[in-house]
Formats: sequence, C-alpha cells, structure tokens
Amino acid sequence: MKKFTFIGAGSLDFTKDLVRDILTFEAFRDAELMLMDIDPKRLEYAVKGVQKIVDAGKYPAVVKGTQDRKEALKDADGVLITILQVEVWRHDIEIPKKYNVDICVGDTRGPSGIFRFLRTAPVLLDIIRDCEEVCPNAVVLNYTNPMAMLVSYLQSMSDMNITGLCHSVQGTAEMLAKWIGAEDKQVRYTCAGINHQAFYLDFEVDGKDAYPDLYKAIEREEVA
Repeated sequence: MKKFTFIGAGSLDFTKDLVRDILTFEAFRDAELMLMDIDPKRLEYAVKGVQKIVDAGKYPAVVKGTQDRKEALKDADGVLITILQVEVWRHDIEIPKKYNVDICVGDTRGPSGIFRFLRTAPVLLDIIRDCEEVCPNAVVLNYTNPMAMLVSYLQSMSDMNITGLCHSVQGTAEMLAKWIGAEDKQVRYTCAGINHQAFYLDFEVDGKDAYPDLYKAIEREEVA
C-alpha cells in the first residue's frame, strides 16, 4: 500500500481531481490517502468528498484526515501540495490595481505573482523541511502557484525529488477542442513551455492540423 499525503486538502477541487487521477492506476487503488488542512471545516468536507469517490469506485483505498502536518507526512510515498488562502490572495490583485496595474491572478508572473511567491515560498519550504525529516524518499508534487517560481526555489533549497504539475494543459486542450466542435478523443497535440505559459506546437483533430479551424473560431464573439 502506497501513502499519498495531500497538504492543503481543503482545496477540494484540486484534491478530488488528483485523487481520481491516482486511483486510475492499478498499483494505487489500495492507497492510503492522507488529507491534511489547517481549516478543520474544509478538512472535514475534503475527507467526505474523497470518501465518496472511493466508495463510488469501490476502491480498496483508505481515507484519513488530520491537522497535524508531520503526522500526515510521516512515511509518505507521494506528497501533493495545494495550499491557498483566498482572503489573502485577493490583495495580490487589489494592491497593484490601486496603482493602475490591472493584472490577472498571480498564478504565474507580474506584480501579483511576485507578491504571491514571496508570501508562499517560506510556507512551502517549511513543508519541505518536514518532508526531509519524516518522508525523505517521497516524490513531492507541487500544485501551488506561482508554479515556476516556487518549484525553482524549492529545488534550489532541497535535494528532495520535487516537481510541479497542473491540469492546465489538458484543460486548455479541452477548451480548444470545444471551440471547433471536436471530441477530446479526436485531439492529439504537442505542448511545450512552463505552467500557464505553454504553447501547443501541434494541435490535430483526427490527424489533421486544426489550427486553421482555431483561427476561424477566435473570430467568433463568444470565443473572443
């Protein structure tokens, strides 16, 4: 049985999607899914939500919850980090806007991205230090943004196996497919870049270049 620990499990949309991903692998169907969050109410929701997934799929996985980070991380094989405080995050947008810098969410770059990185990096490093102590052989998958800045920082500060992942590539591919009326199973693509700054070098539908159709699609008002 493998143990997967979710730090910030109260980010339920992330947690549910990642649990579904993990349980699709035969080797992980009986995994121990340890959920940790500092908010007891959100943690309770997360445990119930993940248990519903396990029950619906009739998986032999075990779901547990705790607010103790070291307990959650102890002997973990995989660690997934999805931390976010919305009530703090809003200031990353509102402060630049006060000075006429109207920017998107701080998931990648710009003033809001830098603010969010400076605030989040020390917290993530604390988590990694706990990992080094109680699960030094774990694979750490960070889903917290700004991804590129945070993962680069953590990799420079620790010898643990740390990388970052996001569903944005698949999500964008699904969006592009909808623009041109294609089904996901028809689409093949090659994507390169960093998180939220990725480029589809090839985008094909049934083996045919779909870029001409995409160019036509972006001329539609509902797409633009």
